[in-house]
Parts: sequence; C-alpha cells; structure tokens
Amino acid sequence: MIRPVAVLWTIAACLCAQAAHAGCDAANQYVFTYASRPTATLSYGTSYTYSATNGAGASQSFSVQVSQNGLSSTQVNSIAMPAISTLVTGSATSDRTLVFGGTFSGRTGSMTGTTRLITMTVTFAQPVRDFSLKAYDVDFTSNQFRDWVQVTGSDGTTSYTPVLSTPWNTGNQTGEARTSTSSSLVVGPATSPVSVSASQAAGRQSSDNNSETGTLTASFAQPVTSITFKYGNYPYTSGENSTGQQAIGIAGFTFCPMPSLSLAKTSEPVAGSLGAFNLPGNDVVYTLTLTNSGGSPVDPGTIVLTDALPSGVAFRNIAFDGSTSLPVKVIDAGGMTVSAGAISYRRSGETAFTYSPTSGYDPLVDAIRITPGGALDANASLSVQFRARVE
Repeated sequence: MIRPVAVLWTIAACLCAQAAHAGCDAANQYVFTYASRPTATLSYGTSYTYSATNGAGASQSFSVQVSQNGLSSTQVNSIAMPAISTLVTGSATSDRTLVFGGTFSGRTGSMTGTTRLITMTVTFAQPVRDFSLKAYDVDFTSNQFRDWVQVTGSDGTTSYTPVLSTPWNTGNQTGEARTSTSSSLVVGPATSPVSVSASQAAGRQSSDNNSETGTLTASFAQPVTSITFKYGNYPYTSGENSTGQQAIGIAGFTFCPMPSLSLAKTSEPVAGSLGAFNLPGNDVVYTLTLTNSGGSPVDPGTIVLTDALPSGVAFRNIAFDGSTSLPVKVIDAGGMTVSAGAISYRRSGETAFTYSPTSGYDPLVDAIRITPGGALDANASLSVQFRARVE
C-alpha cells in the first residue's frame, strides 16, 4: 500500500551565552546622525520621529523624546534647549548634535526617579540589536556642575546595562581602567572621585565643548526596544555649594536589524524499482531549510534543529552520498557547518538524544537533532538533507 509520509518539525533558537557575538556588516547597519539634520530648536516633552538608513539604502524609523524635571532655566549660552546645534560637537566642530541641558534648581539626588533629571528616551517599534550611541562633553566644573549620566536598555521585560567606553581605552568592563588623564570622565563601577554604578559615568575634570575629552559611547549587544539616557548634576562634593548651567551633546545612533528565521521541510521519494513513490522499500529524502531573511547573522551556538520522523520509516544511517561520510548532507551552508558531533538521535519511546543508531537502516530512530556550528549569515539559508526508508 502507498503510505503518506508525515511532516513534523520543531526548531529552537535560544539566545545563549556565546564566546563570539555575530554583528551585522556595514551594509546592514543602520546609521543616524544629528549632523544630517538641520539646525533646530526642539521642545522638552515632545517626541520626534527620525529615520536611520543602512548601506543598502533601506530605512528604519524610531522616536526620540527628551523630557526634563527641575530645570530653573532651559538655556545654555543663550541657546534654548533642547536643540540641534553645534554648541557641543566633539572634535568634529562643524557637526550638529542633539544638545540638551540648562540649569537645575539644585543638584540631582538620585538616578532612580525623574527629579532634577533630563531623560532622553529612544524607542523602536521592533527590537534592534547592537545599538550604540555617542555622547559628547561629559565633564566637571567645580561649583557649577558635575555631569552625571546613566544609560540603560530594555526589551520591554528586561533591563540591560550597556558597555560603556571612551576613546581613551577606559570603560565599565572587567579589567578596564575607569578613567585616564586624557578623559574628563570616570566610568562606573567606581568610587573615586565620585561613586557611580556600572551603567553610569560622571565628570571628573573640565572638557572643551569641541574635543573628544568628554566623549562616552554606550553599546548594547542585547536586543532592545528602548534606550533610556538620564542626565543630571551630581550631588555636591567637598567645597561645592552652588549650581550652574550644563549641557551634553548626542552625536547619533547606530543599530542592526534582528535576524528573521523561517523553517521549511520537504520530502521527496527516491526512485525505486516501482518508481518515485512513497512505497515500502523506497527511500525518502527529507530537506530542512532554515532561512534567515534578516539583516543580522544568528549568533553561533543558538540554532538547534530537531526533526521527528513519522512512524513507519527507518532512518538511513550511512553516508548520504559520495560527497560526505555523514548521513546528513549540507546543501546550502549559509556560513554554518555540520560535523558528526553535531548530529544526535533519539530512540523511539525515549526523550534524550543519546541513541547510537545501527549502521544501515534503523527503524528505532524516531527523531534527529542537528546543532550546526558557526553563525547563520544574514540573508542566507542553511539547508540539510537526510534519508529514511518507508517500511
């Protein structure tokens, strides 16, 4: 009798801790700079929509809102804040940045709430990865201000601490120096000259508005839907008793799209003595194709393909053909590899993938698991084949 061959498959793509992170390439990375925007006076509390573009010409929109609490003046150097201007530029003195600041009515007591804080929120409709922003002019002038910055990211459920770094090889990672004589800021976690956490930085000496001395970069490897950048005036330290104007500049943002996975399975009978039919004694070739249509690769070690064989078939545990010694053949690699150690089997009636199938056709195999190595490239597919005999 002719037996139908069922199709049953599952895929697990976990975000596990990895030795290497697969970032997107320049063609797929989205870039937005305020230098590309005209000079403008903005408003605290208003949301603005912008569009970032990648090397392929695609665009992705996001929103930025800057709100404030506790400013007694919203002007810096007679310029109304927030603004897109050249007041704070880093070393690229002609580039416009998003500048916000003013004069607080007093020093900021805590980063926990919103009191005496300026908060910039960057929001995406869908998660993005490898988000990065650059801020200029984090510094300190006694009896006027000590810039205090905190950056966090969120996917809507979990809050993340960024990787903080400066052009002077200082940062918040284990083993890194927290400050340098060339840098006007200290990166947390640190207790001197002031106490800051791992998501924070504070000014420690003065910096020119148009230098890299006060530059801080915050980056997230994790997928995020929002970034919260808080800016305040650190509490008084010894000898201080007054508060003055302060400002900071945001150069722009870069980020990568998320991978986008889909899985397809097909079965094709191999021609036997009675033709290419799903008849007892004939082989069936199963093809699993995992496609990443997103602009970022899938991190190494995060893909596990698990396919349950239908009843009434025997897995073919010999070399698929003359091009491989394995029972699984890679048709399209997509940057990945499949070795003998990447293939495991489950015996019928059991749950663990620890079964060693007999050579030839083994009807006791009821599922196969493939854990490919490497990263699945952006806009690429991994396609593998294996065979089974209809019993």
